Parts: sequence; C-alpha cells; structure tokens
Amino acid sequence: MAVGGFDLQKARSNFMLADGLIYLDHASQGPLPNPSREAYDKYLNRWQNMKRRHGAELFESIENVRKNLAGLIGVTPDRIGISSTTSVGLNIISAGYPWAAGDNVVVSDGDFPANIYPWVRLESSSVEIRFAENKGGFIDENAIMSSSDGRTRVICISWVQFNNGYRVDLEKLGEFCRENGIIFCVDGIQGTGVIPIDVPSAHIDLFSCGCQKWMLGPCGTAFFYLSERAEEMIKPPLLGWLSVDWGGEFSDLLRYGLTPRTGPSKYEIGTYPFQDISALEASVDLLQSFDRQAAWDHIRSLTGMIIEFVESDRRYKLKSSIEESRRSGIVAIQANDSQKLFSHLTDKGFAVSFREGSVRVSPHFYNNEDEINALSLAIENFKN
Repeated sequence: MAVGGFDLQKARSNFMLADGLIYLDHASQGPLPNPSREAYDKYLNRWQNMKRRHGAELFESIENVRKNLAGLIGVTPDRIGISSTTSVGLNIISAGYPWAAGDNVVVSDGDFPANIYPWVRLESSSVEIRFAENKGGFIDENAIMSSSDGRTRVICISWVQFNNGYRVDLEKLGEFCRENGIIFCVDGIQGTGVIPIDVPSAHIDLFSCGCQKWMLGPCGTAFFYLSERAEEMIKPPLLGWLSVDWGGEFSDLLRYGLTPRTGPSKYEIGTYPFQDISALEASVDLLQSFDRQAAWDHIRSLTGMIIEFVESDRRYKLKSSIEESRRSGIVAIQANDSQKLFSHLTDKGFAVSFREGSVRVSPHFYNNEDEINALSLAIENFKN
C-alpha cells in the first residue's frame, strides 16, 4: 500500500515481529530489521569459514557505513566518527576542551541524563554546570541562552526531548552559539532516523547519536559528527592503536611513530565490532532506501492520529506539544494512573514505554493506521 508516495507494504516487509505484538516503542529500542539480522548471519558464517578474518572488505564496510551516516545528517564522511554510545561523543568534548576554573556549561533541567553526566565530572575542576529551567516540562531555548554568559564554553542539549518528544529549535541555539563562540553539542538519538536534518545549517559542533533506537541498529553502535571548529579547540582525550594511520597495512605493526588519522576517526581507538557494524550498515541502508521526507510525513500522520484521539478523550492529558515545529515521533499520554495504563497496554500486546509519569508511544515508518486504531481502542477501553 502506498501512502502519499510512501510504500508502506515494502516498509513492513522488512520486519519480523512476534505474533500479536504491535511495536510502538522506537524511542526506547528499535527492532532489528530482517536485512540487519541477515547481515549478522552473513558475517558470522564468514568468520567461521575464512582464513583471513580481518580482510580489507571489513574495513570497507566501516567506510561505507560512515558515508551513509554522513548522508543521513547532511555532512561529509570525513567528519563522522564511529563509536559505541551517544556519551562517547559528548565525552570527547568534555575531556578534550582546555577548561579553566570559572568556565561553565549550560544544560536543561528537563534533559536526559546522558547529556548531564559527561559535564558533572568537570565540577571538580571548578567548572560550573548551569541548569536552565524547562518551561511547562519542555526544554526552553530562551532559558538556555539567558543562562549563558561570557564564560560559557559549551551548550549541550537533546534535539528531541526523550520523555515527551519536544523538538528543540537547533537553528536558534546554533546561531546563538556561533555568534558567542560557544561549542554547540547536540544529542540526536531521538530524532535521527525519523526527522530529516542538515547538521551544518544548525551550526552544530558535536552531533552524537546512538543507533539502537530510531535508526534500528544494534545496541552498542553509535556515531558522532565533529566540526573542524570544535576539533581545533580540543586535545584528543583518547588514543589507541587505530587512532593512527596504518595505510591499510597490518602485517608490519612495530611502527610506533605513525601520525594520527585525520578528523573524528582518530577517536576510533580500538578494534571495531565488525559484526555489529555489518548489521548497522544494513539498517542505515534500509532507512536510506526510503525517501526520508515521505517516511517522516507518514510517521507524523500516525502521531497525529494519536494526538487527535487523546485530545478527544477528557480522561487523558497530552504531555507532548502539538505545535508543528515541535513535534517528533514521540507522543506522551498521561492518565489518572499512567502506570496502570502502561501495564494494560503491555498486556494487550503493545510495546510502549513508561517515562516520567506518562505512557510514551513512538511509531516508526513501517507502522500503519490499523495499529494506531488498535492502540486508540485499547486506551479507550481502559478503566482509568
């Protein structure tokens, strides 16, 4: 079935879920698509049967996924680093910037802990962590800017708020950071793979993203973008044997004077999890095989159905913004007893999450209207 130019049947054919399960929890962890599961089998079969286990083709896979990740966020491959978690990218700035006593970092008091703890370690060096107040539960750009001053070195924020799906105005904050010489760090995990983005246009210096959610990759896979401007300001906090340029030659390893690799790849310090990267490569290939704007329009249509239902039933309160520019793939629903509603939906075969007092629903591009209608009916029949 085509929906506004989007081939939904093709999208759904790439997933094999348990019978009776309606998966609407991509803000937590996405299911692994069929091509990604097949990539694991292909890699493991190859590993068991080949004599040269780390051939050049495995490193070609690394570079291919780097290229595709770059294309997903509108940057060049040489500015992409492969990592294991969102926090790795943030810690490169946290550990590498030449901090001085009295410097400060501005974050939001409504943000996910991954965007807070990399900076907490700096407090022992007399670097202040400033928490900008949220506004009605939503991250507030004006409060973030007002909390900044001449000693602000970094602003760190989520693109999409984890609990309610509120989408931050990255362009507004990015312009402010650029004008004031502040490093702009963004956690992209709740938006990448859902909402089209062009990172350079938002003046982002570090964009870090785990791939296990909307990107449908394995846990322990992630990437980060690092701007040249930010790279010039920091000292490499990590160094390992793959931080240097071997020229693809690994038969002569007793070379200790090699120069560091260029760009963010210098932070890829050790042996890659090739099996996971192979699966991630397949997941990213799948995402990019669909028009990203068409896929986003489809997701927005599904979340719009949820919003419309919740607003029609006075027993429930919508905790997400309905402002078009603030919407994402996440809808948060609050009941008199949200924990009980969550258990009810789980018992009915829906994969959703319970976050900060609300039920969080997060459909992806392969979900359909029938699944959203089934969810609405289950919520409607809930004895609140």
